[in-house]
Amino acid sequence: MPRPALLLLAAWQAVTAFRVPAPVLQRKKLLAPAKLPPPLRAAAADDAAVEKVEKPPLTPRLAGFAALAIADEACRVAFKGSGLPHSLAGGGALVALLIATGSIGEKLHKKLLAPGATLLLSWMPVFFAPALVLLPLAEPVVATARDAAALAVVVFGGLAVSLSATALAVSTVCSDECTAASDTWSKSRPAQVPFGSPLLKPLGVATLLSGVLAAQGKLAFKRPYFVAATLGSFVFGSRFASSLAKSESKTKKALARALHPVAQCALVTTVACRILAKATSKTTTATLKSYATLAGAPLQRLLGASVLALACGVYGRRREVKDNWKPVAAGTVSGVGVGLYGTALAARAVQLPKAARYALLPRCITSPLAVAVCTALQTDAAAAVALVVVTGVLGAAFGPSALDALGTKDPVARGMAMGAAAHGIGTAQMGDEPDAQPFAAIAMSLVGAASVVAAATPASRALLLRAAGV
Repeated sequence: MPRPALLLLAAWQAVTAFRVPAPVLQRKKLLAPAKLPPPLRAAAADDAAVEKVEKPPLTPRLAGFAALAIADEACRVAFKGSGLPHSLAGGGALVALLIATGSIGEKLHKKLLAPGATLLLSWMPVFFAPALVLLPLAEPVVATARDAAALAVVVFGGLAVSLSATALAVSTVCSDECTAASDTWSKSRPAQVPFGSPLLKPLGVATLLSGVLAAQGKLAFKRPYFVAATLGSFVFGSRFASSLAKSESKTKKALARALHPVAQCALVTTVACRILAKATSKTTTATLKSYATLAGAPLQRLLGASVLALACGVYGRRREVKDNWKPVAAGTVSGVGVGLYGTALAARAVQLPKAARYALLPRCITSPLAVAVCTALQTDAAAAVALVVVTGVLGAAFGPSALDALGTKDPVARGMAMGAAAHGIGTAQMGDEPDAQPFAAIAMSLVGAASVVAAATPASRALLLRAAGV
């Protein structure tokens, strides 16, 4: 979908009932509409019970969204050939520019960039979904059940070790003042409502109508079908998981953690692609290639703008970051050590095939930076990006609960652990922890940047490949 069309979609969701993650002030028992499925009735009742909260005006939200998207395109041109991922360099440049301009930067951030960043980050997880949808097109990195099991061990075990090691490293050097502040945060953690229900209907209707027309051979409707199916399934997944999480049942709460919206989105979108392939008598491979061109690439392109949106959050919390530079440094060192070099050693220890070892190396790095690491290592990025998304989904689903189980309450430690272990998806998951999310963005950026440098520098790259045994 072209960028103007995405802006129109943003306008629709802002005008109707799009809800950026916002605190739920009051909940009442209300009778939900009978036409909705039971899990979504609870979500609809929550929506009806939420008291009106002041939102940023429509114009700054859309203008901020557009400004970040345009800035990302400018960064692609400005930093081309620099050897640095454009989104990473652009995020640093944006923060530096806002700081350098003083009060002007403050006003620009408050009135334009912050509202746009909130809107963009609400959708950030869906930009990772195409990587899972397109996984069948990637070259297989494992060929046997034994190798698949070993790969799963490294992914699950590596995530657990990255989370715990980074949280421990940050907590060890965190100041008493920082720990004391976390006690207040832990008691005021807000509940969230991800998306308004009315957004489901237009996306559902668009998917159905464009799908019918595309099945009749009208190729112009393939793009709307793919995009609407992707966005609609993500919104539904967000609502469904949210409703399960609010249940008193432990089983439903566990199911909510397992059914991450990105996973639901990827599954439903894959089914939608297969339905269209059958209806048009095309192969699944051909249809997935069309999806990659018409929907996957435009959505994944917005990951760059999302990194700039995260940089806005870092700027907004720059004083907290400055005051906690020691924990930030400790978390970055731990994130790179465990996430990159630890993964290399683990992949070698379980004797994975060479292709799988290469694909696993950037598992803790957000997609744009993971591609840069693969480029430095001269290896294919398709399987690596898919493993990056799997790691992020698992981290977003189980990371906060794991940190709770470890007794990690400090927002600096929580944010650094999630950003270092689960990159962009984990950072987006921290949206309901406003004190922690900027540190997640910092960890994602610094761990990603340090990993790119490590992969691009001959001495550290040789050490990395030696650790991986390739």
